[in-house]
Amino acid sequence: MTDVPESSLAERLDAGLDDALREELVTMTRELVEIPSPTGEEAAIAAYVLERFRGLGLAAELQEVEPGRSNVVARWAGRDNGPSLLFNGHFDTGMSGREEGLPFGLRPQATIVDEDWIYGLGVSNMKVAFACYYGAIRLLQKAGLEPSGDLIVAGVVGETEKAPINQHSGPTVRAGGWGTIYASYHGVLADAAIIGEPTGLRLQTGNSSYVYARVRTRGASQHTWSKERGDDAMAKAILVLDALRQWETAFEASHPHPRMGSRIGFGGIAAGNAFQPAVNPPRTADVFLDLRFPPTATIMDVRRQLGGFLADLRRESPELATELTLYLCRNGYEIGDDEPVVAAMEAAHGEVFGEIPGRPERYRYDVSADTSILHEFGVPAITYGPGGLRRDGGRSVYDEHGELVSIENLLTCTRVYARAAARLTGAAHVAPSAP
Repeated sequence: MTDVPESSLAERLDAGLDDALREELVTMTRELVEIPSPTGEEAAIAAYVLERFRGLGLAAELQEVEPGRSNVVARWAGRDNGPSLLFNGHFDTGMSGREEGLPFGLRPQATIVDEDWIYGLGVSNMKVAFACYYGAIRLLQKAGLEPSGDLIVAGVVGETEKAPINQHSGPTVRAGGWGTIYASYHGVLADAAIIGEPTGLRLQTGNSSYVYARVRTRGASQHTWSKERGDDAMAKAILVLDALRQWETAFEASHPHPRMGSRIGFGGIAAGNAFQPAVNPPRTADVFLDLRFPPTATIMDVRRQLGGFLADLRRESPELATELTLYLCRNGYEIGDDEPVVAAMEAAHGEVFGEIPGRPERYRYDVSADTSILHEFGVPAITYGPGGLRRDGGRSVYDEHGELVSIENLLTCTRVYARAAARLTGAAHVAPSAP
């Protein structure tokens, strides 16, 4: 806790959010978005974030995860051995911005500010969070506060939900928490963590587990002229896909949880060669699944459950023999409402908004975050960020023009983070206010 009354602390922090800092945070958000950073190409944004946090006087360095891809770790050393806090965020965007047919606002070079909204690829998920982290630290500094424990900002590569499979390999698909796993194994940990994923300023205290699975069917190929002599792996895969779709309701019912739902995503089907359709039917066909489920079930529980369903399907229809491969697995987690990081965020949000933060709807827990990885290293972590709200009040990262974030949410989230950081790190007034 601080050595000044909380009401006085709040006033000191809010006084620092003057017009100059507001403009700086908006400009920083736009600059972050205008640096393309698809998965595997995060070097430029890492260099930018490194210099911004060095500019605050933090000890910041690059942490090479693999050639050409580096995390950024910036540390404000605590004045004592007090409790530490980690602000974590990912650099990579799920798309490159080079895809055909994207809405205007998804192009990184086309960021715009329209009244109270900033558009651009990655602005909500989750580049705006780095401006919030920067602003929160600046508010603490301007209030003349220093943390008792370390305050750490980690910008990481490869968080988005991707993994190598089949012909897809290399840095552009090496993700699924890649940067935070590396950082955690190399000591970038704290007593608590906040990740600014786009929750729409709601407090999320857990995540579902998830598994990527490939279900493969096999057959025999022929040329078009003799295709009736073939064994159609693609037709089998479609039958398996239809059966899995029908099974999804039973899958969810088998994993009840008071907050989290269960779902199956049917993300892709691959068969044959587009450049040579004369070879048909294809010899193999793959169905790609995304299974989300509460952390009350283990990954192997779900592996056995899915394997059992496929085995039953084969017994009913022997021609539907399948091969099952898991190619990305992430454990979910849930922390209790009595954790200090939860209490601090509820108090900070309540001070700014006059009420405690809401909690996400059940399927929002299916959105992955690196909080799950930090939990495996013993770090209580929550997700709370300014993105995820649309102009019409709906809950989404996008509207009809693309990815967006409210400037007002950027600024209020900054105020919430500053208050939570002061509480969690035992920040105290040790110097006159910065000019």
